[in-house]
Amino acid sequence: MTTMTLSTLRSSSAEELLARSFRERQPIIQPWLRTEESAVIWAASGVGKTMLCLSVALAVAGGGAVGDWDAPEPRKVLYIDGEMNIQDIKERIEILCATGGILTTKRKRTVALKNLTILARQDQNVGQPFYDLTDPDAQNEILRRVRVGKFELLILDNFTTLTDGLEDENASVAFKQVQDFFLNLKRMGIATILVHHSNKNGGAMRGSTALETTFEVIIGLKKPSISRPGQSSFIADFGKYRSKGDNRLAPRTWKLEEDGWNVNEELPENAEDDPYIKALKSGNYISAAEIGRALGVDRSTVKRRLDRYIAAGDLKATDPQTYYSRAKAMRHVDLDGLSYFSPVDEDETLDEAF
Repeated sequence: MTTMTLSTLRSSSAEELLARSFRERQPIIQPWLRTEESAVIWAASGVGKTMLCLSVALAVAGGGAVGDWDAPEPRKVLYIDGEMNIQDIKERIEILCATGGILTTKRKRTVALKNLTILARQDQNVGQPFYDLTDPDAQNEILRRVRVGKFELLILDNFTTLTDGLEDENASVAFKQVQDFFLNLKRMGIATILVHHSNKNGGAMRGSTALETTFEVIIGLKKPSISRPGQSSFIADFGKYRSKGDNRLAPRTWKLEEDGWNVNEELPENAEDDPYIKALKSGNYISAAEIGRALGVDRSTVKRRLDRYIAAGDLKATDPQTYYSRAKAMRHVDLDGLSYFSPVDEDETLDEAF
């Protein structure tokens, strides 16, 4: 880098910065990825990271959803795979389309299949060179392909098989070879998801911590205590998230069922530590809808959560109604012989409120 090049670097005073206008970052998949942002999804082998990432790819391509993560509109997606047999990728896409939980209409399925492009190492001729993210020429070729194809999401599966020139994943200096590549994608307005492996014990992402600094989002997929052999099942844990989130970023158990992804929030070991239980027993709320507004979730989320505690034996089936009734009684006052009671919301049922 020459002095002449450095002399052209842009700077802004704080006043000038506040006066500048920037293009608004648009949601790619809500609530955790927008244009110009990058994410890492890591897990041990066999947990289900590729199945999840293909699900995200289809959802974004068709304007669908993965669990309660939703893509507001269809976008073009480029999925680069470094190791999987192309026939296996085909079979997995067929399985995901058949569930109906990601692409809920025939139109969305048609749009998704047109918008999703698969570029796989195992689909190339024998001896054909493939992308190596440590090679500047390969980086530039990916950037060119993304630009020409007008792709808005790039998924790279996975870091190890796409960095043949990286001698040591644990060396922070070595990762500098690929860091600029991800930064350039951001400058182009492209969202990126990098798939990566866990370390040997499965408790953390493999490689240098320098890898973490480049990404806005880091999601770890960890094996649940109980899982069915052959089923994609994991606990999704957001280890890093730079923007405003909601309850969909809490650690939750994901299982791929026949009708799509089944998602349940992880319960604390001690039920009394759960904010839903605390709210129920506080005497402040007369319904699940009121608890939901206080916690920033909808009524059905509260009811599902309490139902799980009932199923686990931490609550009696009659407990929610009992606590709501007590809250109602505490809210009832008598002033100069006139009774007052806070009215039931129109969106609540009588059974729930009383």
